[in-house]
Amino acid sequence: MSAPWPIWVLFGAPVAALLVGYFYCHQRCPERTHWPILASCAATALAALWLAFQVYEGAGWDFIVYRWAAIGGFTVDFGVRLDGLSASVLAMVCVVSGLIHIYAVGYMEGEPGTSRFFLYFHLFFLSMLGLLVSNNYLQTYVFWEGVGLASFLLIGFWYPKESARRASWKAFLTNRVGDIGFILAIFLLLREAGSVRFEEVFARLGNITPGMRMTIGLLLFWGAAAKSAQFPLHVWLPDAMEGPTPVSALMHAATMVTAGVFLMARSMPLLESAPPVLAVITVAGLITAIGAAIVSVSKRDLKRILAYSTVSQLGLMMVAIGTGNLVGAVFHLITHGFFKALLFLCAGSVIHGLHSSLHGAVSAGVDDAGGLGRDLPYTGGAFLVGALALSGVPPLAGFFSKDLILEGALESGHGLAALTFLIALGSSLYIFRMLLLTFFGARAQQRGPKAHAHEPGLLMRVPVLILAVLSASAGVFGGTVARMLGFQPPHFVLGVAVSGTLVAAAGFGVAYFLTMSRPSFDWEWRARFPWLERWLECDFGWQKATDAIAGGGAALAHFVAGAWESRRWDPFTESLATGCVQLGEGLSAVCRGRLNEYVWWMFVGAAALAFTVLLCF
Repeated sequence: MSAPWPIWVLFGAPVAALLVGYFYCHQRCPERTHWPILASCAATALAALWLAFQVYEGAGWDFIVYRWAAIGGFTVDFGVRLDGLSASVLAMVCVVSGLIHIYAVGYMEGEPGTSRFFLYFHLFFLSMLGLLVSNNYLQTYVFWEGVGLASFLLIGFWYPKESARRASWKAFLTNRVGDIGFILAIFLLLREAGSVRFEEVFARLGNITPGMRMTIGLLLFWGAAAKSAQFPLHVWLPDAMEGPTPVSALMHAATMVTAGVFLMARSMPLLESAPPVLAVITVAGLITAIGAAIVSVSKRDLKRILAYSTVSQLGLMMVAIGTGNLVGAVFHLITHGFFKALLFLCAGSVIHGLHSSLHGAVSAGVDDAGGLGRDLPYTGGAFLVGALALSGVPPLAGFFSKDLILEGALESGHGLAALTFLIALGSSLYIFRMLLLTFFGARAQQRGPKAHAHEPGLLMRVPVLILAVLSASAGVFGGTVARMLGFQPPHFVLGVAVSGTLVAAAGFGVAYFLTMSRPSFDWEWRARFPWLERWLECDFGWQKATDAIAGGGAALAHFVAGAWESRRWDPFTESLATGCVQLGEGLSAVCRGRLNEYVWWMFVGAAALAFTVLLCF
């Protein structure tokens, strides 16, 4: 199958940018490493938008680029699949990633190692592109690991800090736990379906037993749960805020955590053939979304509030997947990419504006903020747009995508709908709490009014403006996404829309009462209930539990290394050389050059062989 040139741009432009960036710019003019990378972002964004338009018009591609290996009748191929799912998500990823790249130029200006940063950053982007357009599970897994490697490098970018090193390793190792499930699912698909190509796997589902389909689906979800920070494997994501803010924005909006939801959406035919798996996904999504929303309300660090917000929103997407609401999950994935990137970049602008008073900190807390709307009106206005979109206030983007999920939950049962509305209430509460604590008020406990914060330059303001426009207007693409996925455009349900808006208003009302009517509440309850703060700080104790599990594993490995390997295995392997020498010396004593002895030993050996053959028959 012939492929249009924009498909080759998706890979050719980032690869060329990385080669030029490393072999020329990084060596000769490191301060200009971002130029070929920005050109690559522009090219891939245009290519992705063109491809999305072609898919919307009815085009589609699924072809093999080249063959990696052939073993009997089994082949390992590198292929490309562009359909409604991959094209719609790809367009969002390329646009949002390009804007974050531009923002990063201004944000990282003057920082040491910026050349290395942009190379890692674009490798992250390239890995996500490869993941989105793969046409088989094995190739997806290769780029899946590329995303994990790049995130490890970026989270630990400021590696002189111990906290950054620990966070990068925590993210890397936690994702490896999930990747075990993904690779086991691939092995089972090879055995049961004889292929890992999406088209062939879905066509052969009838040849796989229901129990095996359920096992494969659960293993795939286990891998997705780690990448998309679902309970119980969400523990790495809050610590990942140790990386620069553009990394957090890219990771939470367009790459990394969205990969798990995309994998579930891509595997929807398999999941629908195993209903118990969908039930597990729904329950895990509910636990994740509600728990993360509660924790987010208690956080003080601005980036960690948004991190737990991402965990909660991803849980909401998983609920949509679990209820079979593919359009709702994918559309919310796209709108979330716009407004979450906007919110993170606004948080980065706050950190940048407070930089002189925070002594180069990678983040800021509510104690550092307060009343910043006067000094940062542009950033405050953009954050307000993002907050309204996230909370689902009409007519912003989040209103349309969240209402699709609420409608799907209502069709699945009133109990599930009530829990989903509770998630929406928590979303509004934590994001408006952050907005009011950061940009409004003049509380005695906050340093913001005296910090003399300043707005960032144009390189940081223009991407924020564009993302604010997209966060406000992307809701109009709901019908487009539905058609690209093969569904009818969603219909407007007045009752759900009104209920969702009232829930968002209720969340704002509670946030206003706790932050403006009682301006000292956020500090009073911590002083009165320190145990509650500690409990929420460690995710209801789960962070400590996972630390204990990891510590126990490390202690066991240390014990095995000390008590068995060094005392048993190492002496055994070291004695093999001595034993071989001694055996050779013993055999050399037998080899004395006497022909009659050799004939005798040959006769004995032949007799023993003949006796063995007779016993066998």
